[in-house]
Amino acid sequence: MKLEITFESLINAISSLGIEEKRRLWQILDEEINQGEADLLAEDTYDWGLEGQPQGKPVEYIPGVGLTVVGGRK
Repeated sequence: MKLEITFESLINAISSLGIEEKRRLWQILDEEINQGEADLLAEDTYDWGLEGQPQGKPVEYIPGVGLTVVGGRK
């Protein structure tokens, strides 16, 4: 069963919780976020072939310009 609740209603419900319930919710959300991030990192769906991902070119950040390739084109 899928429950649909507006984000505003969710925030209002959280606001009405006691501090211990909020801490427990925080713990649950932290665990869910960590698992979701770990799942994203585990997904490398692009097939780079036998050689693997090619090495990138070195870059440096120049304020007001952004990232630039060090040494230019080769």
